[in-house]
Amino acid sequence: MKEESPKYVLAVDIGGTKMDIAFINQYGNLLEPAQRLLVPFDEQGVAKPDAILDLLEPYVNRAKKEFGSFPGIGLSICGNIDTETGDAVLVANLYWRNVPFGRMTWERFGVPNYPATDVRMALMAEVLWGKAKGLKNVAWMTLGTGYGGYLFLDGKLYDGAHGFAGNLGHNIYDERTGELCGCGQKGCFESFVAGPAIASQGQLAVEQGESKILKHLSENDRLLVTTKMVFQAESLGDQASIEIIEEVVRKLGISLSSMVNLLDLEMIVLGGSVWKGSPEFIQCVDRRVRDFLMTEEAKRDLKIATESFPNSALVGAAADVFLHTGLLKL
Repeated sequence: MKEESPKYVLAVDIGGTKMDIAFINQYGNLLEPAQRLLVPFDEQGVAKPDAILDLLEPYVNRAKKEFGSFPGIGLSICGNIDTETGDAVLVANLYWRNVPFGRMTWERFGVPNYPATDVRMALMAEVLWGKAKGLKNVAWMTLGTGYGGYLFLDGKLYDGAHGFAGNLGHNIYDERTGELCGCGQKGCFESFVAGPAIASQGQLAVEQGESKILKHLSENDRLLVTTKMVFQAESLGDQASIEIIEEVVRKLGISLSSMVNLLDLEMIVLGGSVWKGSPEFIQCVDRRVRDFLMTEEAKRDLKIATESFPNSALVGAAADVFLHTGLLKL
């Protein structure tokens, strides 16, 4: 059967600090490499929706010029999105609450747009075109600026009652000792294991005089420790960094194994920058997850894999447009 000619949509993935933009067709292929821009924030640290739309405008204009009546814009956003209204109900890392981003996008460009949480988008890409193709019970888990996921159960996306299912990062690990999370709660798993949490723990180690290596690595950055530095220091044998990463691995093992014990998953697909922290990090998490699994069948059959694309959420944003317009089906 001959393939139809490619139809391109504008795909956007808005993360906690960066956003990726690309034109992607119904086969999951990019017209050209994705462009990466910084998310604009105001002086209070709140992301500016109008400024984001300003950045998108040249891409929308190009799409209108080159593709004519193109199918629409897929908007992957790092938080809880009401897929019916397009409202950003709670996006902790952007400090958005009840921002009508879908309506704002329509009013600015007059183009159909389909906002959804980034983890939902990423999972769609994996199920349609990636490593989860053909499987029926899969979870996607992102670990970067935040920590969260989405579920594909019995061959269907599982949205939950409000479309917010899969917020594993906002399950409470310990509200007594945990940091305040961007969602407003204290002690979320995200506040212990996400990139900013790892960097914060490394910063504390420097301030308490527990890591000469981290202090040295951060000297060229005004003694500001990054997540990458903690992984680098761990690889150099820094004891404080080793303990930080070991504790992150333990908590991720608890979190992910609890999800598998509850849902009996076939696969967990991992995306986000923190999973790339070191060559051994995912293997360590994989072992820890299996330590906590209840059944021998789960220990034997569970697959833990890295994402199939440089940015699955971006690819999934395009897939969502094609699913809404009927060019694709799950």
